[in-house]
Amino acid sequence: MKYADLPKQQLNHLRKPLNVSLEDWQVMLRMQQAQREDFDVECVSELFNPGEYRVQSRKTGGVYKVVYRGPQSPWNYCDCMDFKTSRLGTCKHIESARLWIADHHKRIHRELPAYTSVFLSYRGSVRQVQIRIGDDHRREFQSLASRYFDSLNTLLPEAFETFGEFLREAQRIDASFRCYKDALDYVVEQRERIQRLAIIDKRYDDAALDRLLRFPLYSYQREGVRFAARKGRAILADEMGLGKTVQALATAELLRREHLVGQVLVLCPATLKFQWQHEIEHFTSSRAIVLESNATASHANALAEADFVIVSYASLQGKAALFETGLLADYSYHFDMVIMDEVQRLKNWNTQMSRVARRIVSPYALILSGTPLENRLEDLYSIVELVDQFLLAPYYLFRDRYIKTDDNGRTLSYRNLNELADRVGEVLLRRRKSEVLDQLPERMDINLYVPMTSEQRDAHDSLRHQAARLVAKWHRQHALSEADRKQLLLTLSQMRMVCDSLYVLDEHSRYDTKVEEVMSILDQCGIFEVDGQTKIIIFSQWERMTRLVAMELDQSNVDYAYIHGNVPSNERAKRIQAFCENPELRILLSTDAGATGLNLQEASIVVNLDMPWNPAVLEQRVGRIHRLGQKQGIQVYNLIAKGTIEEDMLSKLRFKTSLFEGVLDGGEETVLMASQQFDNLISSISEAIEEPYSTVPQVQLQQDDLQLTVWPQTESEGNSDAIAPALPAQAASFLSDLSDLLLADEPVRRAVSEQLRKVLECQ
Repeated sequence: MKYADLPKQQLNHLRKPLNVSLEDWQVMLRMQQAQREDFDVECVSELFNPGEYRVQSRKTGGVYKVVYRGPQSPWNYCDCMDFKTSRLGTCKHIESARLWIADHHKRIHRELPAYTSVFLSYRGSVRQVQIRIGDDHRREFQSLASRYFDSLNTLLPEAFETFGEFLREAQRIDASFRCYKDALDYVVEQRERIQRLAIIDKRYDDAALDRLLRFPLYSYQREGVRFAARKGRAILADEMGLGKTVQALATAELLRREHLVGQVLVLCPATLKFQWQHEIEHFTSSRAIVLESNATASHANALAEADFVIVSYASLQGKAALFETGLLADYSYHFDMVIMDEVQRLKNWNTQMSRVARRIVSPYALILSGTPLENRLEDLYSIVELVDQFLLAPYYLFRDRYIKTDDNGRTLSYRNLNELADRVGEVLLRRRKSEVLDQLPERMDINLYVPMTSEQRDAHDSLRHQAARLVAKWHRQHALSEADRKQLLLTLSQMRMVCDSLYVLDEHSRYDTKVEEVMSILDQCGIFEVDGQTKIIIFSQWERMTRLVAMELDQSNVDYAYIHGNVPSNERAKRIQAFCENPELRILLSTDAGATGLNLQEASIVVNLDMPWNPAVLEQRVGRIHRLGQKQGIQVYNLIAKGTIEEDMLSKLRFKTSLFEGVLDGGEETVLMASQQFDNLISSISEAIEEPYSTVPQVQLQQDDLQLTVWPQTESEGNSDAIAPALPAQAASFLSDLSDLLLADEPVRRAVSEQLRKVLECQ
């Protein structure tokens, strides 16, 4: 095809011109791109590498190796992915070299090199290692190749394991013999696959798989681990709640124990990064580190020693430079294994997040998504590409085979889906809860640890300080006034509100992450799928929090039932009936006040946006669906703000059930309860309020008169509401050495104050 044959008007990449074959249309598109994009082309060496060119894009800076030996030559080559997957034998880089040769009146080097080479052919539906025998030592190479290659010069399947012997013999025949890198990489990949399959089949029965983690696996999870480990690069698309994270960790541990992988990169949404760290620490003995957005080169040692490096998709964009220079320069986007969670967020090729994630190179990959196919068949193609760029390629053939379009390229319907399912089944495993129900426990409780925004964190820490001062006051006086009791109760409640959203505390500002996470849970549970059947109840103690979720559901055009304390009983009954009887109404949003006495066995999932102080309240929520008549296994998701009072409640307070029944969730009883009961309560709370102000001396410097104020204080000593600013380095050092003296008698403290004054005068 000649460039003169291109139409004057721009070709549409979705609509094929009439009377043009599918392949010719695609070639024409690449010719058009070569004409319209800016490329710098230069010959590598007319003397030593005739026909080889260096092509660089001025737009992206990408550099590509191109070999051009004439139009439609089977020996044309480019190392770009489009050439490798399109099966066209050309790409825009080859076409740009072709244009450059014509414009500069250069000679086309059609002759083939005299040396013999082994290369990877991309022209067929399956990549093949092939040999091209040159003129030098032809007979010797023909004799050698007959033992390793078939009559079509393709490497025999049994020759992968003995390929090293072939290379040694070829080098002895002629030192100029070449085996190109992509061919050698493919051989190594196949050899490792053969060895990996043998290891798994021989060593990993059910008992061995159960020893990978601290807890045994369910039968279907063992199947998932075997599938992922055997494939090396796979997609695990189980429905939410079936333990994709556990299966991913078991797969990684298996590969790590066999020394097939070392360090594992975990990519996930920001709301799940601490959840991954918690799961790794809970199920394995491996070391996990969360790479925060403020990571610097000082973190390099910790990164190097970590078994798992956890990075959020959002922060990955900002870390592109870190991978290339500085902190992660040695990694260069190369990891032994990558786990991508909720990967449906990368389905759009054109986002920066997706482009950066696709630059990560790893021989092993496990992609996790409960919804690999949401709205468009193209989404599935995009996700499959992350584990195998050749399985469904090329894209134009995929669209032609499975998507029916109108004359303008718009999608009308899908076809040949059973065939597509068989092809995708080579790398994708999906199980629904209904398929493995007999293996699941009657009830599964899952704690999801969610980070807070910086604004939430600041508000939470400020409230923690206020609560800690009241606890410290109780430690000093062994009692609190009724006003202080009320203030403590209010502060603790406000800390819990902030864990959900600042909007719960103050309707004029909104900072939160839990709403995003609950929408992700709904997505993974198939709520947005037309044919979905799962019904979910979402609970929060705070009406404002349920209101935020309702706003998100409204924006997503999702129907839901909504009940809270202000809904009249007759209207509440109508909404509950609609939720139970209408199969299209699959979400119930409720406060604790609106949930009393409900029987909702139609639902199988409970999402708790916040954790009640009283475990009985939590069980009351779950009891709405976990009761006589429930025919499904149920799942309970608890969203817990990482590093907050919610996490403290879970780990330190929930074992003291009797202390909190009817107290912190009930309201004013805290103020009027008996002194001994209140003392027990405060003693338990102080374990969760790990505020340094309650135990470690702190100072405040009044800049005008250099007055020293020390906590803990008596009632008559200074302003207890002050917050300690940063001290000059010498003063801080001095105080750290005298921390015990700061708790001493007044004369001693005055002496310390005088010494501190002298230190400050030196600043």
